[in-house]
Amino acid sequence: MIAIYCRHHLKLDMTAEAAVAEEYRHLADYACQHLEHCRFGEQKPVCEKCSVHCYAPKEREQIKEVMRWVGPRMMLYAPKDALFHVFNKVKTWLQSLSFRTGVIVLLCCIPFYILSFAQMLLPISAAAKGILWTVLFGMAKTCQYGGLTILGVEGYNRLKNWMKRKQD
Repeated sequence: MIAIYCRHHLKLDMTAEAAVAEEYRHLADYACQHLEHCRFGEQKPVCEKCSVHCYAPKEREQIKEVMRWVGPRMMLYAPKDALFHVFNKVKTWLQSLSFRTGVIVLLCCIPFYILSFAQMLLPISAAAKGILWTVLFGMAKTCQYGGLTILGVEGYNRLKNWMKRKQD
């Protein structure tokens, strides 16, 4: 993000390595050092939601300035990183939901699967059937994967053991 900020906001037209101004190179090194030594490790929340503010006031203001400018422009300059970030935010949010919510969302996929195939019996054009099937089957898959993401591995094992007990 710092390199994007320097290249596009500060208008530095140099090679990618040299496109970071000296003060921002210090900021990038500072940020990397703090990320490597973060006590939360891989589970580190975004700085905004972190309970421990480890940046010094000067660096905190600099990184806020960079993020405020680059954040809304990430889809333009680094779409892959922006999509990855959004995916991780959605995944984290889904995993924070309860077990019961996961089961309900997972069970919602059943009617969508039934409807996606039952609509083939309707007296409508093949194109309309194809569109309906795509939408309904997509909703079924969304509910299925969303429910599994909410449940997680532990919830999935709980659900599997519960179903085994019911069968016995």
